[in-house]
Amino acid sequence: MATRLQAPRGKVRVVGFDLLDRVYYLVGDFSSLKKAFKVLSKHNTQRGSMDDVYYVYDNAGRYICGNETGRRLIRKSIRT
Repeated sequence: MATRLQAPRGKVRVVGFDLLDRVYYLVGDFSSLKKAFKVLSKHNTQRGSMDDVYYVYDNAGRYICGNETGRRLIRKSIRT
């Protein structure tokens, strides 16, 4: 089952991407960007080169922020 990037109404969603298995998974839904950014920042700054990366999406499924290097790797891996 695919992970939905769209957060519930009034929330923002943190989604992880497994660079080895190439799948998204839900980390959590948060009531504020501040809380979501805290989770994202803590994880993305303490990671190695092949660790999962976290991204934040709004309730319309639009990308807000994350790890830009990781986003390029994901796009490249999905195309191959």
